[in-house]
Amino acid sequence: MALEQKITLEVNDAEFVFNVNAAAYNKFLNTSSQGVKIQGATNFLMDVVDDTNRKDLKDLLKKPGAAHNVVGAVVEQYQPEFNITVKK
Repeated sequence: MALEQKITLEVNDAEFVFNVNAAAYNKFLNTSSQGVKIQGATNFLMDVVDDTNRKDLKDLLKKPGAAHNVVGAVVEQYQPEFNITVKK
């Protein structure tokens, strides 16, 4: 998996490009684990969105649930899949 990844999402007929890297992703996870859910998601998305999409994303994130849903899609695309089995 590349540590830097360009992720393009279409949200309500608008296209958003996110340039995600390990530092931004780890910062988001650390913020989320401290209980800062929506603001952490908003900050992460604004940090990694392409400059050409910044204004439109800012407007989108004013809608209830937008940050949560968009960050979920970005993180799902960025994270690799793991096959984990707990053995007893």
